[in-house]
Amino acid sequence: MHGEIYMLWLSSLVAQLGSRKLNELLSRFKTAKALFTAPHDELRAVGGLTPIAFNTLTRNRNLSAIEDLLRGLESERIVYISREHEAFPVMLAAIPDPPIGIFYIGELPPDDLHKVSIIGSRRCSEYGLMAARKLAAPLAQRGIVIVSGMARGVDSMAHKGALESGGKTIAVLGCGVDVCYPNEAHALRIKIIENGCVLSEYPPGTQPHKAFFPARNRIISGLSHAVVVAEAGRKSGTLITVDTAHDQGREVLAVPGNISSKLSEGTNRLIRDGAFPVIDYTDVLFALGISGETEPETPLDVKVVLAPDEKRVYDVVHSEMLHFDTILERTGLPANQAHLICIALELKKLIKKLPGARYMKS
Repeated sequence: MHGEIYMLWLSSLVAQLGSRKLNELLSRFKTAKALFTAPHDELRAVGGLTPIAFNTLTRNRNLSAIEDLLRGLESERIVYISREHEAFPVMLAAIPDPPIGIFYIGELPPDDLHKVSIIGSRRCSEYGLMAARKLAAPLAQRGIVIVSGMARGVDSMAHKGALESGGKTIAVLGCGVDVCYPNEAHALRIKIIENGCVLSEYPPGTQPHKAFFPARNRIISGLSHAVVVAEAGRKSGTLITVDTAHDQGREVLAVPGNISSKLSEGTNRLIRDGAFPVIDYTDVLFALGISGETEPETPLDVKVVLAPDEKRVYDVVHSEMLHFDTILERTGLPANQAHLICIALELKKLIKKLPGARYMKS
């Protein structure tokens, strides 16, 4: 633990100085202890070290405070491992600008498990949510760890899909692991901790900041063997993760969307520019070199439980969403009867009603 205490000291400064600057310093001084004990004159001689950075380094040279931090971690069930620790993820340690260390709550899935990040815009459509869940659930059911950022929209749905199938998931945060962000994600956060972990390079107590999320994204892709973009607009912040994934040599995949939808403009352009198109979870397995012949067990066989007219409506409601008038046209059912059937299918959680009298499979 002797070396780890100095790495923990460095990690405690990530929010103020950034991992890139700390990595430059660590490369120059070789060890965190050497940086901790370096004379002031030697630090001042470092090129590019601003007065603010110098003061941050020198004023925080307090091992007693770091030992207090360590005790606080233990009391909050927060684990810290530096990238020099044997348990640190090998793929993450090998990326450009790797984190000095990581904090996590829960259980960190081992390196021998495949990991896939499923990401997308916070402002997404029902189609994007459906795509994230449709991919995450069967992948997690096959033992693949789903990695995402616990943000609103696609990220949260990717975690939920993994959890619904009994799989493992990792949420990488742009704040301390003891901070719940977004605020409404408390229940999801608890489930993630019970079936994987929440993880961050930022020390406990660090509040979310817009500058932290691009840095967070490199960890999402760095942990993963492949990155799947479920939905993203042309200027979505999700595309920052894609750029990082390319720099890290990760496989990038994207779900095609409606060419008239601005929310799919980013993913469609990714495919145009060479990203692997994904229309089914087996496409992800193929990209990973894993056989996907075995179908997952389905919790409900609609052919058995649905009445003929219910099945008739269910079969025409596709994932791209249908207006109620289109359902009438394709089934030939009277409006009143079709409406009652839609309500029944909603109660059975087989279809979902959307604004504008539209329906899609749930």
